[in-house]
Amino acid sequence: MTGYGKQISAGFVLSTLFSLVHCALAAESEYETQFLRKDKRGVTADVFLYHNAVTPGLKAVDFTLNDRFIDRYSILFVEDRQNKTAIPCLSTAFLHQLGIRTELYNGWRDPAGNGGNIDPSTLTTSQCEDIAARIPAAAVSYDDSLQTLSLRVPQEAVKRMDSVMLSPKEWDDGVANLRASYSGYFYQSTLKDADENDDKTSRSAWISLNSTGGAGPWRLFSTDSFSKNEDDGWETNHDSLYLNRGIAAARGHISIGDIFTQSRSAILNNIPMRGVSLATTERMLLDNQFDFSPVIRGIARTNAKVTVRQQNTIIYSTTVTPGAFAIDDLSSARSGAELEVTVEEADGARQVFRVPYSTLPTMLRPGALRYSTAIGQYRENSHADGEPWLGFAALEYGFEQVTLLSTLLTAEQYQSLSAGAAWNLGSIGAFSVELAGASYRETWNKNTESNGSALRTLFARYFETTGTNLQVAGYQYNSRNFMDFSDFMNRKNRDEMNGYDYGQSGWNLRRRSRTELNLSQELSQYGNLYFSISQDRYYHSTEKNTSFTGGGGTQIGPASVSLTWTWTKNGQSKDNQLNLSVSIPFSWGDRQSSAGSLNYGLTRNRKNQYGQTLGYSGNALDNALNYSANLQRDTGGGTSESLSLGYGTSVGSLNGSIGHSDDVMQFSAGMSGGLVLYSGGVLLAPMLGDTIGIIETPDAKGIRVTGSSNTNTDRWGRTVLSYMTPYRYNTLTLDTSRTDGVELKESSRKVVPTQGAAVLLHFATRIGRRAMVEIRSIKPIPLGALVYVEGEKDEAGIVGNKGLAYLSGIAADREQKLRVQWGETAAQRCYFRLPPATKAQQEPENWYQKVIVQCQPF
Repeated sequence: MTGYGKQISAGFVLSTLFSLVHCALAAESEYETQFLRKDKRGVTADVFLYHNAVTPGLKAVDFTLNDRFIDRYSILFVEDRQNKTAIPCLSTAFLHQLGIRTELYNGWRDPAGNGGNIDPSTLTTSQCEDIAARIPAAAVSYDDSLQTLSLRVPQEAVKRMDSVMLSPKEWDDGVANLRASYSGYFYQSTLKDADENDDKTSRSAWISLNSTGGAGPWRLFSTDSFSKNEDDGWETNHDSLYLNRGIAAARGHISIGDIFTQSRSAILNNIPMRGVSLATTERMLLDNQFDFSPVIRGIARTNAKVTVRQQNTIIYSTTVTPGAFAIDDLSSARSGAELEVTVEEADGARQVFRVPYSTLPTMLRPGALRYSTAIGQYRENSHADGEPWLGFAALEYGFEQVTLLSTLLTAEQYQSLSAGAAWNLGSIGAFSVELAGASYRETWNKNTESNGSALRTLFARYFETTGTNLQVAGYQYNSRNFMDFSDFMNRKNRDEMNGYDYGQSGWNLRRRSRTELNLSQELSQYGNLYFSISQDRYYHSTEKNTSFTGGGGTQIGPASVSLTWTWTKNGQSKDNQLNLSVSIPFSWGDRQSSAGSLNYGLTRNRKNQYGQTLGYSGNALDNALNYSANLQRDTGGGTSESLSLGYGTSVGSLNGSIGHSDDVMQFSAGMSGGLVLYSGGVLLAPMLGDTIGIIETPDAKGIRVTGSSNTNTDRWGRTVLSYMTPYRYNTLTLDTSRTDGVELKESSRKVVPTQGAAVLLHFATRIGRRAMVEIRSIKPIPLGALVYVEGEKDEAGIVGNKGLAYLSGIAADREQKLRVQWGETAAQRCYFRLPPATKAQQEPENWYQKVIVQCQPF
């Protein structure tokens, strides 16, 4: 039970009440159950006899192996008389079924097992194994509050699991719901020195609406926006509408409606379309399924411990059996930095070797597969009517040192194909190459048949000794006629190209090559430097588009300082800018998270004109309120001032700003939030993510979700958790420290939502005062008898020693009838009436004042 801060907890009270029983259990001699009952017809007190509060018998539990959920089983718990506990019965065959390598260890009752699929609920005590005695460092534990049975064994004892995702049996599709996230603003500007015939004031408004409907595993997503200008009415823009659901067997999602193709090709762009797609969903799979990491191979002479370090930090550790081993499930290594591998044998001998490591974004770990398929019509500006049909497929597969990828697109009058590979070259670095070809009909040029090809290369290397990260990319268009599908459709529709309208000389300008160079340099505690350069060249043109960006950042005391220089040349046009920014927190240390900061910015343009900005920003009210004030002088010599405020609550956010300059007075106001409709009613919330949680604590107001400052239950005990991570364990913990008279049967819950789900999390509550009563009766009431408020199913307390009972959820303002029960017959029940709380007893610190009551037979 939770929720009472520093006050005496129920657990403490019960432990005091039953201290005599506990002491007896710890002694060599045993209490007889009949003695504890004091009544042969009384209820069993077994719950007090077992240290782990689990009585022998079958119990439905969630079974986890090394923190990985396996399934829900009915497990037989048997009595361990020596340790006064009830332990789970697990047989050799069942352990083998779980993937435990029982053959590595001796002493099993049934070493071979009996094969087949074992139902643990059918096991007998003769089949139970002492796992901790058989497997070194193994441990079995049971959490009764979560009803979870956990088995932990060394990694060497577990067969390699091919699981790539959390079990679909754990997935929660949520409840049927309709919800929307909205944001909008109103903007007004007034010219100070406008002519009398000019309109001095202009106004505009904009609203964005992201809507979701869910039922079972299906989701319907819609994106819309609405805008209004001074001279126009409301304009509606429907961006997309599609139906979506996850398919565990396909390790991906199917989408129907307004979708995009999904390709990792650096040459062929993703395409908007209206149709059907089936593609891998990375969020559905475990974190270590895609990002490339090298396979570490070695040989151990004995049962050895293998430790992997990177930059003196341990990132992986495991135990291996004698012989060759391979580690292929690293998930936290940093690209470019060498891996130091230490193999420590059982006799203390050590061998150390290094594994070079470089990777690129397109590289997959060995055995990883990513795919995407789609068919439908090309979609332009939310419309697909009359547009060409197309089919699309993309495939990537990872091998030990190389990743292969390919993309295919076929449409009316256009076809393209790309193929590529990316290599881990060890200490040399990482390299990739991709070749693409396209064939199409130039409908804008006498239906001429054309084809072209493009080549793209990328090299990357991290120099660990100097902390330098180098990345070079080059695009080379081998023929003038290459174009991707988006360029083809723009030309087919005679849209604007390269800033030129159809018919102008620059409309058909084709890029010949693009070269990029990116370099970053770590300077240890002094900060970092970076620069990048890119250049585009075009066919039949001497023009070059070149851009350069360089800069760095450092920390000087509490101040953060950054400097950036940008230089661009497009044809005959040149520009360069220098920007300096300094941010100084007014306080730091323990108050850093809520401290305000003074911010200064300096800008210089190519005409050596300077602009400056000075501002202050901060937050208050537990980060619910944020504010900023700024003074600015632009490069033209004009000055302006602005002030902005934002306030976030559990039902949405408000923001506003006002600005003043030499020529214009500006004002804006906006709001954002979410709305959820489900079987329990309508809820207001902050902006919603694609996956949310609905929390219910009936009638318990003000309960806070730990880690979320603006998530508190409303007067009916409901709130919305705006963001959850799909296909991952999400642990929610409720904080009742700010509420009085509220107890939760459980305060934490773990759930695995599917993408787009609205998961309902209902927590049973008891609302009311607490009371300590001494229940007197003609016959002594058995230890462990349960106390119920008349008309309620959940117990209000348990009778302890000498008839003492701690009660919760009791009405303070009226007399209540309570039932004490220790069996099914009328002779095993009695009732008493608890008077209203006195004024003194209603004070939170006085709840433990004992009330004596007389229990009457029914």
